[in-house]
Amino acid sequence: MQTDQLTRRAIAAHMRQEGALQPAIHSSGPATAKGLDYIVLRNVAGVLSVYRVLPKKRPGLKRLKRWPREIE
Repeated sequence: MQTDQLTRRAIAAHMRQEGALQPAIHSSGPATAKGLDYIVLRNVAGVLSVYRVLPKKRPGLKRLKRWPREIE
């Protein structure tokens, strides 16, 4: 899957949460830390949420409660 498509999917999942803040599309996107791929949603307040890109065997996203410090 393309990173643009994954970012759009992450934004859609994030916005389904009650009280979710709107991420800034221009500052949200892919990141890599410790060899793993993530989609990071940000706005002017900082990191809103981080989604782990699952391996190609099971393509998709998983929302993380805690993420690597390198992401911030």
